Amino acid sequence: MKKLIQSLSIGTTGLTIAMVIGSQPVNALTFEFSQLGWQGGGEVTGIFSGDDKNGDNTISFRNNEVSAYEMTFADNLTFTEFSHNLSDLSTLEYMLDNPEMIRIISSDGTSSYDNNLINNTGFISQGGSAITTNEPVNTSVKEVPEPTSSIGFMLFGLGAYLKKKISTN
Repeated sequence: MKKLIQSLSIGTTGLTIAMVIGSQPVNALTFEFSQLGWQGGGEVTGIFSGDDKNGDNTISFRNNEVSAYEMTFADNLTFTEFSHNLSDLSTLEYMLDNPEMIRIISSDGTSSYDNNLINNTGFISQGGSAITTNEPVNTSVKEVPEPTSSIGFMLFGLGAYLKKKISTN
C-alpha cells in the first residue's frame, strides 16, 4: 500500500508540474528570408524572430511581436553592402498561414529596404538612387525547441527513476 501511495504521489506531482509548464506561452519562432533579382545583382538575406502574442495569425512589429531582426544586402554592382537591425525596423508584418505575405521596411538613414507584398516588388535606395526587383521574398521557418519539452522529458525520466528505485526497495 505504501508503494502505491508513493507511486501515485510521484505521478500526481509530475502531472501537475507538466500542466503548469505546458500552460506557459509558446516561444518565439525564428524566420529566415531572402530576396534575389536586384538590378546589378546581389541578394537580401535576413532573419527575424517573433511570437503571435494576440493570436491573429500575424507577427507584427507594430504589435511588439518582433523580438529580433537582422538583414544584409550584399554583392550588388551599384550599391555598397549594408545591414540593418531591430533599431532600423519600421514595419514587419508576417502572416503565419501564408509565407509569401511578408512586408518589411527598414532604414538606417543612409540606405533603406522595402518589400511590397501586394505586387512582390522590392525596393532598395541608397544615396538618392534606387534599384528594384520583382522576385518574391522567400521565407522559411526555423523552429526553436521549447524548453518545456526538455523539462517534461527530464521530469518523466526522474519519475521513472524514482518509481524504479521505490519498487526495488
